[in-house]
Amino acid sequence: MNSVISLVSVLIVTILILYLSYIFTKSIGKGFGLKRGGNYMQMLDRLPLGQDKAIAVVRAGSHYFLIGIASSQITVLAELTEEDIQNSLNIPNPQDKDGYPDFISILKKYTDKNRKDS
Repeated sequence: MNSVISLVSVLIVTILILYLSYIFTKSIGKGFGLKRGGNYMQMLDRLPLGQDKAIAVVRAGSHYFLIGIASSQITVLAELTEEDIQNSLNIPNPQDKDGYPDFISILKKYTDKNRKDS
């Protein structure tokens, strides 16, 4: 009988430790996670292209930037304005929280524009 009580108490303590570990790591993970936006700047979308390489659309105030990200540098590929994006893509205002510009549409617009310029 004494061994059954001991076994049950060890099981309860183990479950309690696992639960508290889960809660602790979940709360710590929120603090160290990737922050996608701030008050004035926000990464709207990111497309990985390979190991340590990606392209992204970033909003800073009312400007949008298409940037290239590599392990050693970040390059501005194109600078956009909010009006330019809304007029050409006919999307809702991002300030309304209804939605953000579609990354593929923005990328296609500027790759098509560069093809026409060549």
